[in-house]
Amino acid sequence: MSYRALYRVWRSQRFEDLVGQEYVTRTLQNAIVEQQLSHAYLFSGPRGTGKTSAAKIFAKAVNCESGPAAEPCNQCAICRQITDGASMDVFEMDAASNRGVDEIRDLRDKVKYAPTEARFKVYIIDEVHMLTTEAFNALLKTLEEPPPHVIFILATTEPHKLLPTIISRCQRFSFRRISFEVIVKRLQLICDTNQIRYEDQALFTLARTADGGMRDALSLLDQTIAFGGEVLTEEVVRSVLGIVSKEMMYQLIQGIHERNPGLILQLLDQLSAEGNEPDRILYDLVYTCRDLLLIQTAPKVAKLQGAEQNGSTAGLETKVTTKQLQAILDSLLQDQPHLKHVSNPRIFLEMSLLKAMNGGASSDRDIGPFSQEIQMLHQKIAQLEKIVERLVQSSHDEPQVVEGRDSQQVEVVPRQSLPRATVQRGKKLSPELLAKTSPTALQKVQQSWSDILHKLRNERMAVYAWLVNGEPVAVTDQVVILAFRTEIHRETTERQPYRGIIERVISQTLQHTYQIQTVMWSDWELVQPKEEQKSSSEMVEDRVVSKRQESPNQMDSSIVDQAITIFGKDLVQIKKD
Repeated sequence: MSYRALYRVWRSQRFEDLVGQEYVTRTLQNAIVEQQLSHAYLFSGPRGTGKTSAAKIFAKAVNCESGPAAEPCNQCAICRQITDGASMDVFEMDAASNRGVDEIRDLRDKVKYAPTEARFKVYIIDEVHMLTTEAFNALLKTLEEPPPHVIFILATTEPHKLLPTIISRCQRFSFRRISFEVIVKRLQLICDTNQIRYEDQALFTLARTADGGMRDALSLLDQTIAFGGEVLTEEVVRSVLGIVSKEMMYQLIQGIHERNPGLILQLLDQLSAEGNEPDRILYDLVYTCRDLLLIQTAPKVAKLQGAEQNGSTAGLETKVTTKQLQAILDSLLQDQPHLKHVSNPRIFLEMSLLKAMNGGASSDRDIGPFSQEIQMLHQKIAQLEKIVERLVQSSHDEPQVVEGRDSQQVEVVPRQSLPRATVQRGKKLSPELLAKTSPTALQKVQQSWSDILHKLRNERMAVYAWLVNGEPVAVTDQVVILAFRTEIHRETTERQPYRGIIERVISQTLQHTYQIQTVMWSDWELVQPKEEQKSSSEMVEDRVVSKRQESPNQMDSSIVDQAITIFGKDLVQIKKD
């Protein structure tokens, strides 16, 4: 008898043998037992998960001479014919090679005939997404209202390519990827049955490479048995599948962790000389980083999935932190999809590992030319949080002593009653600097201030946004004093590069070299000359007196309105002589 592949020998013949798809098998069995059969089913899912096997088992269960039953007997003539593919009533059609409208029209003409031996005629259409649009349209009416003796089973790995009108006419069953543990147990059963000695790590590697597909796992097992004979070791599996050894992968991770580009490039050169492809190296490196993460965060899961280290690299999981592994994985996963599209994959792989060594993508490249502004905003947010925390704490403190305008007089005021500008004071101004101020220079700066702001707005919007809160209040031959009403604006303009940009624009506009010095409005009011410190009430009073002297019997209503605006209606009394 000719040799048969393992995936054909061990193909499921009963629902109980269909591992990893319990909810599908139970639903189909209940439908058969309760005689609630649909006229069309859609089996979708990854390759090698049992879609076609489930379709053939279902065809045997509904046509079994002992049935319909939850499980086919596999002994009667009809079950044996379906198993051997010789039944006249069960048709397996490959839509990839029979995708045209003519094939579907031929199928549509044959469905009206009654089955020859079985109860139902079952049409199994594999890879149904390969049918053309015309073929789908020809199938629609038959699929919606087939004869009572016909059952359609459509199988596909890409259900998103099917027309919604096709999906709506079928009962859909989604086949899931088979779990790692289930595949390993199946491989162990096959090896034990065939008296093949094996290492657990070898089966773990096969199950991981299969990626949830049982047929792929059995094909890989068949291939490694042919190479290694009756002993299945991890080295044999890695040699057959072209998988890089774990020791080399751990050395690469160690080189990335230690930021040793020489070691990284040397290991890559050695792996390339051994015939390893760049995409395979990157794939294995990603899974090795994942294994280390599992060992650090979920040791039980790591043990079940065989994520174990070799003795020569024991302790690497304690050297590389979880945060570092996450950063390396993030960088490698971003580059992995692009590897197959570059003209020189080896150079791309080298650059990818060197980038992972430096912590991934450059932050300056990610956030563009506004990186400094963003960093400055983060600092200001942290400062604001501290200021708010201090203000909240100080609101419950005892009253504080605050200096008044006269240095010999003090006033005890509760902190919560102080204006914000008094609590958050700016820099102090020296008397020597104030003595050098010039009203003429100040007037010149004030006249050009709008031009200065306009230039800043066009050159750097962020600098303009911080400076617009302030205004010039005094000017010397070398210094422009700017008063601000909020502390965060004042502090920001004092920092570089903002300070340098402001001084440059001011100097260019005024054709004279100036430096800036910032101060809070509250402090500026304290250091103004006495004649400039006249309060608003005094100014209003002077205006009222002058008006009275000018016209004793009449009072200008505008002055009264200004007084009411400043002091409030309750505090203003109008008296006539």
